[in-house]
Amino acid sequence: MTSPTLAWEFAQALGLGAVAGSLILCMLAVRPRTGAGGVFALRSHQLLGWLVLAAAVMHVAGLLAADRTVVEHVKPAAPRYEYAGALALVLLLFLTVPAGAALRSRLWRTHRGFQAAHVAAACLLVAALAVHVVTTGRYVHGGAQTAAYLLLSAVVLLALLRSRPQRQSAPAAARFPGGLVFGRHSRRVLAIVLASLAALLALARVGAPLALRVPFVARSARLALDFPHDRHRAVSCVTCHHDYIDRSGQGSCVSCHRSGRVDLKAGPEARFHDFCLGCHRDVAEGLGVHGPVTGCDPCHVPPGAPISFGAYPLPPRRGVSRRDGA
Repeated sequence: MTSPTLAWEFAQALGLGAVAGSLILCMLAVRPRTGAGGVFALRSHQLLGWLVLAAAVMHVAGLLAADRTVVEHVKPAAPRYEYAGALALVLLLFLTVPAGAALRSRLWRTHRGFQAAHVAAACLLVAALAVHVVTTGRYVHGGAQTAAYLLLSAVVLLALLRSRPQRQSAPAAARFPGGLVFGRHSRRVLAIVLASLAALLALARVGAPLALRVPFVARSARLALDFPHDRHRAVSCVTCHHDYIDRSGQGSCVSCHRSGRVDLKAGPEARFHDFCLGCHRDVAEGLGVHGPVTGCDPCHVPPGAPISFGAYPLPPRRGVSRRDGA
């Protein structure tokens, strides 16, 4: 039987494969004719598109099957970056299903119209994937990795601006944007590409990922969180309980972070996830080991239930249990 940790990692790998496949599809030039030099065959492009869509669907289904708490991320109170992931899945459906010859001829009168709509959706897909990937911090976290991924996304967006062969005598002014393959849709496609680039720049701003972890809809119920203090004895208490020394809070962590104070710009879900996951991904200097990040269930457990951090199982805890969860 597959362990929850292995199932979680496999589902995450499928998501990573879907992201990589999407970027590859956007980068490769496609021509309908098989064997055309320097281009990707149309049938191969379509097959890869279906594989990417299947990987994305299995990514979502696998996470829901591996971790019961993931269902919270398909509710209205999910973080905003999950909305970006849902949008990316819808865009993959749009890019894949109507691309067949039968539906394509019914929905678009001309090939250039289909091509323009296809590329516009691809631009939105790249931007939505950037929001989803960068904000989760699963595979891309830290300033250098984030900048590298955003730069790659920008290159992919610019690669979508395909140019058509021009006669030697054609004036330079007519070559751009009129020289793009989208015909009369060229200016519209160019505007969408530039808007997507602007979205990538906005995502690089300090604090943007944290803001995208805040749900659109406030969560009324608290998810159970039984924090294992015995596993964190090497960490100074005031690292988390800062109000012990700065007198900035009162009561529980959640009541303070949900109090609407103007100086607390991020909600409790975003703040706690950023704080806990960030420490577990990038262990602080002086600490030898830290628990892995392998799902939501290892932290969000009912009080008194066994707690397990990947390969480090903990026995059921006794006594008072904290229910202040994000």
